[in-house]
Parts: sequence; C-alpha cells; structure tokens
Amino acid sequence: MTSNGIGKSTYRAFLNGFARFFGSKNAKLFDARFRYGRRLDIEKPRTLADKISWIELNADEELMARCTDKYAVRDYVANLGAENILIPLCGGPWSSVEEIDISAFPDKFVLKATHGCEMNYICMDRTRLDVDDMISHAHQWMAADYPRACVEPHYKLIPRRIYAEEYVGGLDDVIDYKFHCLNGVPSFVLTCSNREESLKLNLYDLEWKPIEGLRGSMKNEREIPKPSGFDSMLEIAKSLSADFDFVRVDLYEAEGKVYFGELTFSPAGGVLPYFTDDFIFRWGEVLHVRGMRESRSHKPFDDAADRGEIR
Repeated sequence: MTSNGIGKSTYRAFLNGFARFFGSKNAKLFDARFRYGRRLDIEKPRTLADKISWIELNADEELMARCTDKYAVRDYVANLGAENILIPLCGGPWSSVEEIDISAFPDKFVLKATHGCEMNYICMDRTRLDVDDMISHAHQWMAADYPRACVEPHYKLIPRRIYAEEYVGGLDDVIDYKFHCLNGVPSFVLTCSNREESLKLNLYDLEWKPIEGLRGSMKNEREIPKPSGFDSMLEIAKSLSADFDFVRVDLYEAEGKVYFGELTFSPAGGVLPYFTDDFIFRWGEVLHVRGMRESRSHKPFDDAADRGEIR
C-alpha cells in the first residue's frame, strides 16, 4: 500500500503525529513498511537501507543538515577545491519572499528553496515569467517545513531560505548521475533520465558496466552512454564523500562540463525502494558505519562477481 490512496497531506500529518507519540525510529519503520513494503531492521542493521536509516537517526545531524542545505553545501564543495562545478548564483539567499529582487535575474534562471525536495521554479524566459505564480510557489516553500522531517531528522536543522541559480540544461535533456558512496568512496552509479515523460533508472559499476539491482517500472531497458566527464565525476565524488560513511553525490553534465547537484544522505527516505532486496543486502555488507555494532553472520563481498561488477 502507498500513501497516495489517503492523500499526501493527510498521510504527512498522520506520520508527524505518529512520530510525536512513538518517536522517529518507529515512524520510519512504519513509513518504510506502509509506503514501500520494505521492512527495516534498525536494531541489527544489515542491509544498505537498514544502515542508511540508522545513520539518519544516529549520526551527526548538524553536518548532514549543512551539506543537505542546497545553499550552504556550496561552501562545503568550494572548500574542497571544487568550486568550478557549482552552478553560478544569480541571487540570494533570502530569508523572506519579499527580499527577492527579480529585476536582477538573467533571462533564464531557477529559483530554489534550501530546505526540501521538489522546491524548484524554472524560468526559461524572464519576459514571459508569471511573477505571481512564482511568488506563490516561493511563499508555499517558506511556509512549509520539509514534510517528512519526522523520519529524516537532519532536515529540521536546515533554515528556510530561497536563492536563484543560472539555468543550465533542462529536465528533458539532462541526465542525473548519482554516485552512491560507501565508506568514503564511490561504489556504484544510479542514473536518472527521461524525467519529463516517465523517470527511468539505470545502474552501473565504476567501469560503466550495467549491473543488476533495479526493480519496478522505472527500470530502463535502454542503456545510457557513459558521460564524457565520467573520470572527472568519479574524482569529484571521491572528494565530496570522504567525510561520510554514506552519501549520494549527485552530478550532471551539460555541454561537456560537469556540474554539482546535491549531497543526499537519505535517498527515498533511506528505504531505497527501487533497489532489489538482494542488492541492498549485498551492499549493506560492504557499508561499515562508525559507531554502529554490526552483525557479522554473513561475509562481505570477496570477489568481483559478488560486488556486482560483472553483468
């Protein structure tokens, strides 16, 4: 069962109330089971989803919040010497909608909020911009905390702000390259494409060989070409993930240049519903989380085939 049947807003209100009475851990367990049909074990984490969820509830929330904040993370990236992959700013950050200076924007830009997902407003032509509509969206963003922060606690620490970036590429032609980094190193890449029609996913190892591990209707039957800047992406992902047991480094390529997307510590709430049970179990054996007592009843990968490096 999913939350769609009872309405997103109703379900979010219920989940927040559930978390207040029973705690974030129990809310996360319930949410994973109800929405995705996936059972998590946070007491004895073994799968990749278990361990990511454990990190969400137990690791340094302040650092995760700073690097999840879509504006603050820019300093983190720049301090690691990767400022050249940041999309140029054209305004902000603003703590209120009234501070936004639209007159300073270029012809194409993207207005974004710092504290949540799906809070982007794309303008392809400022002369045709529906200002009232954009401002209405901005007010909605500023009025809302991240709706599922009860099960992703680090979002509660992110200040609500708005900023603007220059427009680079479009959702119809840009592919997201999501480097899943375990133990401070890139391990595999999930690609997201075809967003405007129906999101499609592909999965690759670090030699750009397709690997098994996806389930559901989003699995793409067509292969995605290796990006020209893949080697550079790999080095960037390695640098940006060095401080974390787990993080997903999102990058993309436009006109031959690599750009930074975001750092994500809880993909799909940490539940990873688009990965198969076998895949998250195998990679769970690879991920070793500092401060967590791990089950050793199963051995980690010991050869290339186990790691999923062979088709």
